[in-house]
Amino acid sequence: MEGSKAINVFLARIFGFYFFWLVSDNYLTHNFVLFNKVWSFIYHIFLEVVNNSSTFFLERLGYSIVSDYRSIAIVGSFGVVIGNHCVGFGLSFACFALFTSYPAPTKLKLWFVPLSVFFIVLVNILRVVALTIFIYKDPNVNSAEQHDLFNYMIYLLVFVLWIVWIQFIVPTKQKKPI
Repeated sequence: MEGSKAINVFLARIFGFYFFWLVSDNYLTHNFVLFNKVWSFIYHIFLEVVNNSSTFFLERLGYSIVSDYRSIAIVGSFGVVIGNHCVGFGLSFACFALFTSYPAPTKLKLWFVPLSVFFIVLVNILRVVALTIFIYKDPNVNSAEQHDLFNYMIYLLVFVLWIVWIQFIVPTKQKKPI
């Protein structure tokens, strides 16, 4: 694709994915039982991975953990609650949309997109582990500020993945000699 046409197609795809997300997360989940079950199951998978992996890492670090479906705490502290917006599904979907919308060979997308989602989930797990330890070490810590700080780190990760994708993974056109 050439110039502005490629940009327009890329932007149309991104907005299409965004529209799908908005309709899915805000309308279909509330109005169609089967869709709600599938969508909720995806959130459930992300939540289980983040919760169980965070618990695993905290236990390997020597902490006694109390954990249920949505929360993790080191014994003697308040711990953290993992909401749907904290499991990384939305950001993983956005990353999927960004990389699959960009004009590149499908075979590159087949390995880079899952790898990117893996990194997002891994950083999210490390975020939950760190927040849980911060709250244990200092119960007066403002978890909202720490939460935002780690969100910025995850957004930075997506930005770095995007730069790697554009600069190093996707082949560039051969420059024509002048």
